[in-house]
Amino acid sequence: MTKNPNQKKIEVEAVLFDMDGTLIDTIGLIVAGHEYTWKEHTGAVPPREDILSKIGKPLQQAYPGWEEETPDMLVTYRNWCAGKTDTHTGLYVGVVPMLEELQKMNFRLGLVTSRFRVGIDDCMRVYGLDDYFEILLAQEDSHGHKPGPEPLLAAAERMSITDMSRILYVGDSVHDVKSAQAAGCLSAVVDWTSMDKDELRALQPDLWIYKASDLPLSLSRI
Repeated sequence: MTKNPNQKKIEVEAVLFDMDGTLIDTIGLIVAGHEYTWKEHTGAVPPREDILSKIGKPLQQAYPGWEEETPDMLVTYRNWCAGKTDTHTGLYVGVVPMLEELQKMNFRLGLVTSRFRVGIDDCMRVYGLDDYFEILLAQEDSHGHKPGPEPLLAAAERMSITDMSRILYVGDSVHDVKSAQAAGCLSAVVDWTSMDKDELRALQPDLWIYKASDLPLSLSRI
């Protein structure tokens, strides 16, 4: 997409990002992990669309009995995925230059994900993105989870931002957009999403990002 220089830019103070499927290409690993787990425990694998629809929510909600602290399927999934971040994932094109440019523009940046803290730490170890972010908010850091507003409200509280409209949340799933809208934030969707784009567009996000470099061009710092 070529940015129209006369198009009004979105004015925000902070840009918060989802991680999986937004900054880091972990979707193939996540799907494979779920497929392995379902096969091991049930002998059958759900359709890929069903697996994708749960990505973005807390991991345990993908399995029956998720109310338990450590259901067997969750343990199997985490054991299978362990140690594969280095070899089975990658950064999406342009992510680092985008973060660098946003930082130069003095936007406050944060990461808000449904991942457990250990998962964030592993990805930060591999890709070294943590220096770009003021906060790294994991599943354990809020009482409620996407698609509810709680993670973004918790992030805003940590950043001492009281006006939620000053925050843009960038994600790749319907859970991200719904969470932003429920919290009163602006929402953006990345075009490299693996999710159903028609379903995402139907939610009318405030911004659609075709390339990582489009994001800084679309924003103005309040």
